Amino acid sequence: MTCGLMNRVRSFVLIPITALAISGSALAGPFPRITHIVHGKVLAVDAITHSLTVQARRVEAWMAAITTVYQVENAKVLREVKAGDQIIGKVYDGETALLHVQIVAVAARPAAEATGH
Repeated sequence: MTCGLMNRVRSFVLIPITALAISGSALAGPFPRITHIVHGKVLAVDAITHSLTVQARRVEAWMAAITTVYQVENAKVLREVKAGDQIIGKVYDGETALLHVQIVAVAARPAAEATGH
């Protein structure tokens, strides 16, 4: 093919694809955030970095069982959750923040800690 003909073919292909991409995104709006529910055991709480190290169970169609560090901005969660607790929380696909954390099973606490002394 000649150079002029190749440029015309290239523009013919790109214009409809670009138009479709623009019109498709304008009609559909922002992409929905995919959420995943994570169940796991807390291995460590780090109040300095606002994070929990969690041994998470497998999340169907997203990730295998894995131990990972999640960011937690809720200071109350960081004060209440202890290593050994079983938790549940929500993670958005592609992010590392653990949201809406709830303790579902409390690990055994030493007697002094349990009574507050």
